[in-house]
Amino acid sequence: MRDRPVNSTPQIETYLRELARALTRLSAHERDDILAETHSHLAERCALLGEAEALRLMGPPRALARSYMAATGHAGRPAGERIVPLLPATMLVGACLLWVCTIISVTLLLAELAEPTLVSIWLNASTGNVFVGAANPDMVSLLTDLAGPWFLPLAAITGLLAGASGSAMIRAAWREFRSPRGLAIH
Repeated sequence: MRDRPVNSTPQIETYLRELARALTRLSAHERDDILAETHSHLAERCALLGEAEALRLMGPPRALARSYMAATGHAGRPAGERIVPLLPATMLVGACLLWVCTIISVTLLLAELAEPTLVSIWLNASTGNVFVGAANPDMVSLLTDLAGPWFLPLAAITGLLAGASGSAMIRAAWREFRSPRGLAIH
């Protein structure tokens, strides 16, 4: 940004910084011109109306950035703006994946309890493949057990963490969806 005249205040500088962040998709020259013009308008309005009223009349920096971008023919939203309705949906997908991990972990844990010699994290030395699960009893002699006695606690901890994380994500997605800003663009 270019140097500002001495009559800038911290509130005006904060406004201009937020505007500059929202205009990062523009070239430095365009952004500097817009910031200089905005500062000039703010200085004039501050002299006539006072700082608080001048800033209120300018509107939020992102809204001003949106209007400048539209006026200069730049498509899209200002930098940092996001569509909030995607957040709850993304969180629900993540929660579903975590619950799948929970179900797999619990299933492996139960299988380990039923048949401890066949369920583990295995290495097939001849192919170099590593897999988690139940091995064919005829193949166990060809495999290396990587987890040993640690498989049961690892499966339990993985299941607990995935389940707790999935539940937390579902609660957070529900709060985000129900919030008044959940359907707005900001």
